Amino acid sequence: MRTIVVPPSKTFKDAALKASISIFIFIVVYIALFFLALGLTAVLSMLGISIMALKVSIWTILLGAGIISIGILVLIFLVKFVFSKNKTNLDGYTEITRNDQPQLFALIDEIAMQVGTSFPKKVYLTADVNASVFYDSNFLSMFLPIKKNLQIGIGLMNSLTQDELKAVLAHEFGHFSQKSMKIGSYVYYANQVIHNLLFQNDSFGSLIDQWANIHWFIKLGVRVAIYIIIGIQKILQFFYKLINLNYLKLSREMEFHADAIAAHVAGSDALANALLRIDLSNTAYYTVLNYYERNISKAQITNNIYPQQSWVMKSISEANEVPIFQELPQVTLEKFDKINQSKLVVEDQWATHPSMNERVQHLHKLNIQQQQVHRDLAIHLLQNPQDILQHQTAQLFALVQYDKATELVSYEQFVDNLQKEKTHNSYAPEYKGYFDWRHPAPLEESLKNAEIEPESLFSAAIFNKLEAITILNNDINKLHQLTASTELPDFIEYDNKRVAKSEINKLLEDLQKVLETGTKTLFEHEQKVSVLSFQRATAQGHGQQYETALSLLTETQHLHEQNYELVQKIYIALQFTHVNTPFEEITQQFEDFIPIAKELKSALQHLLEVERWQSYWEEEDRASCQTFLDGTFVYFSNPEYDTKALNILFTTIQIFEKMEWKVFFEEKRSFLQEQLVYLKEALN
Repeated sequence: MRTIVVPPSKTFKDAALKASISIFIFIVVYIALFFLALGLTAVLSMLGISIMALKVSIWTILLGAGIISIGILVLIFLVKFVFSKNKTNLDGYTEITRNDQPQLFALIDEIAMQVGTSFPKKVYLTADVNASVFYDSNFLSMFLPIKKNLQIGIGLMNSLTQDELKAVLAHEFGHFSQKSMKIGSYVYYANQVIHNLLFQNDSFGSLIDQWANIHWFIKLGVRVAIYIIIGIQKILQFFYKLINLNYLKLSREMEFHADAIAAHVAGSDALANALLRIDLSNTAYYTVLNYYERNISKAQITNNIYPQQSWVMKSISEANEVPIFQELPQVTLEKFDKINQSKLVVEDQWATHPSMNERVQHLHKLNIQQQQVHRDLAIHLLQNPQDILQHQTAQLFALVQYDKATELVSYEQFVDNLQKEKTHNSYAPEYKGYFDWRHPAPLEESLKNAEIEPESLFSAAIFNKLEAITILNNDINKLHQLTASTELPDFIEYDNKRVAKSEINKLLEDLQKVLETGTKTLFEHEQKVSVLSFQRATAQGHGQQYETALSLLTETQHLHEQNYELVQKIYIALQFTHVNTPFEEITQQFEDFIPIAKELKSALQHLLEVERWQSYWEEEDRASCQTFLDGTFVYFSNPEYDTKALNILFTTIQIFEKMEWKVFFEEKRSFLQEQLVYLKEALN
C-alpha cells in the first residue's frame, strides 16, 4: 500500500518559519540568562565561602549559605524544566490488544501504513466522544523518538461510520507522520519549556519555602533570589506572547495539514461529516451524563449509556430538522450553524484549532473523493461490543459514591424520564418553542378591538423570523465582546462574507438595526396573539380573568428581569472571594457588598411572601433562606474568611437564582397553557 505524502501549504511553511524564528530568539535569550545565572552563582559562591572562611561560626555559615543560595536557586529555576514530566492520567482507560480486537487493529494497521507512521505503542478505549494520540513526555522527548499511544472514545465510535472513524484516526496520526509536521513537535516542546518556567512552579515554590524556613539569613537570600526570578520571568513573558502566538498559528495550520492527510486516506466527505456530527454527539453524551448526575440522590444508574446517547442525538436532530441516514444524523454546515445559533466566524489568534466552518470549507475545497464502502457504525468493529459498552458505562458510574442501593434505569425508562423532564421544564408543545425566549405582550387598550386573522399568527414566516433574530442576537453579543477586547482580528466572517477589522463596527451597527426591526416585528406578532386571546376569552365571558392573568405575568416578568440583574451584580461583587486578594481589599469589598446584600434580602423576602408562589418552595430551601434573612454575618475577620457564613451566603444566592427563575417559569407556563384554549385555530 502506497504511503500518502501531503506537501505542506505555503501558509503552513510561513507559520513554521515564524514559529522557528521566535523559538530561536527564545533560545538565544535563555542561553544568555543561563550564563548570567551561572556567573552570578560563581561570584556569590566565592563571596559566601569567603564570609564562612573569615570566622567559622554558625552565623557566618548561615550568612554564607544564604548568599550562595541566591545564585543556586536562580540556576535551579532556569534548569528545572529538564526534570519535569507530563504523564497522562489513565483512570477510565481500558487497554485493548490485537487478540482482543482484530478488526479495529486491522483498521489502525491500514491507517498507520497509509500515513507513514508506526503502529501505536498501546491502544486504549475510553467512555467519551474523543480520539487522540498521546504520550508521556519529558525534556529528552525533544531528542529521542517516542512511541505514541492511541485513545479512542466509545462515545465517538457510537456516532461515526467506520469510514468516518478512519478519517478521524488518520487526522490524529497525521500530526506525527509527515516530516513536515516534525517542526510542530519541536515548537510544542519549546513552548512547554517556557510554560514551565512561567507557570509550573509549585514544586519549586515548596523547595524554596522549606529552604527559607531554616533561618532568617537563608530567608533573606531566598527573598533576593525570588526578586531575581521575578525579573527573569518578566523578560520571558515579553517573549512568551510572541512565541505562543506564532505557535498557535502553526498549530492551526497543522490542523489543516492533518485534515488534508485524513482526506487523502478516507476522503473529504468522511472527515467533514465526522467533524460536523462530533459536536452533536458530544452534546448528546453529556446530556445523558447530566441526567444521571441530577439523579445521584435517587442512586439511578444504567448498564449501557450508549443507546441513550444515540436516542438523544436523534432527538436533537429531529428538533432541528437534521436528516438521519442509517441511524446517524447528517449534519450540514447550515444545520451546524442553526444548532449552534451563529453565523459569525472569528479567527481567534489564541485558538489552537481553526473554526468548524474553516475546516469543513477547507475539506470541501480539497474535494478528495474516496468511495465510502464501510457505512456501518464504527462500534461494530469491536468484538463483543455490548460487553465493552457495559464495561465503559460501569467505569463511569464507579466514580460516584451512592448513599443507598442503586436503581437500574432501562433504555425505555430513560427515554420516558427525559421526555417527562422536558415536558415539565418546557412550555406547551403547541407553541413549537416560540415562547421559549419570547414573552406574551401586554394588552394595549387601543388594540383590544383590532381585527386579527388567526391564520396570520405563528406562521412559518414568523418562526423563520424568530430563528433569525435568535441567531442575530447571539452574534451581536459576540461582536460586542469582540470589540471590547484589546486586540481585534484583521478580519472576521459573517454569513460567509469577509469583514475587515475597520468594518466591524459598521457591521455591528447594521446588525443592530436589523435586530431592532426584527424584534419589533416579533413584538407586534405577540401583541396580536394577546389581542386575539383576549377577544376569544371575552366572547366566552373570561375577558377580565385573561387580562388580570396577563397583567400579573407582565409584573412577574419585570421582577424576573430585575432579579436577574441583581444576581449578575452579586456575582461580580463577590468575584474577589475566588482569587487571592489582599486583606485590606477584602475588608473594603465586603463593606461595598453591604447594600447589595440588603437588595438580596429584600428580593428574597418578596419571593418568600407572595401567596401564589408558596407551592413552588421546598421546605429545605425555605429554611436555608430564612437562616440568611434572620442572621447578621461577618464574612471576613482579618486574616480569615468565616467559611460557615460564606457557605450560607452562597447557598442563599444559588437558591435565590433558582427560585426567581422558577417563579417566572411556572407562572408563564401556567398562563401559556390557559391561553391555548383561545388559540387552537391559530396554532393548527
